[in-house]
Amino acid sequence: MKSKSKKGLYKQIALALSLCALIVWSVLGTGASLAWFSDTSTELNNIFHVAEFDLLVSHRLTDGSWEEVDSQTKIFEENALYEPGYVQIVYLKVDNNGDVPFEFYTAVNVNGFVEATNVIGDSFKLQNYLKFGITISDSEADMKNSLPNREKAVEVANLPLHNYSTDTAELAPGETKYIAIVVRMPKDIGNIANYRGDTVPSVDLGITVKADQIKK
Repeated sequence: MKSKSKKGLYKQIALALSLCALIVWSVLGTGASLAWFSDTSTELNNIFHVAEFDLLVSHRLTDGSWEEVDSQTKIFEENALYEPGYVQIVYLKVDNNGDVPFEFYTAVNVNGFVEATNVIGDSFKLQNYLKFGITISDSEADMKNSLPNREKAVEVANLPLHNYSTDTAELAPGETKYIAIVVRMPKDIGNIANYRGDTVPSVDLGITVKADQIKK
């Protein structure tokens, strides 16, 4: 049994964080570029030329190299202990390897969670007390410079999880964009997210990159 002197200490919360790169595209019609021929001729039919739509997402490793991601890739610190004031930054790059332009936007979402009870006896979900934010840059250098210090990272990370109102970015064939993603727990959370009991709150976070073909 824990002593009373320990009950007032803030219990660090371990998050199981993994990347779930969900790539969604929506295109008019059959998902193709359309080239219409005359349908009055008995010799020609409407012909559909399918354009390749190829989005590649990678994340930056600690040694500065880039690794392509899939649904099992972990990009957040797996053993991160979140408490009020904790800030974490991860970096992604998005490549358009296809032959059609698209626009994309990014969000941090919740794949699963464990609900717990806080020190005042109320149940709570950890994800309700986390914030995220992103910056999008044209180069790797600009990406790293977009968040020069902790204060700037805190400033941009004020969106609730599952929020898809982030600015979109256009990506032409052969182009690359760089993304810095911040996840944090604000300092002013206090005891509302300080758990008690045997159930430890946790949240499994994922990242969604959604892309849509630019319609001309």
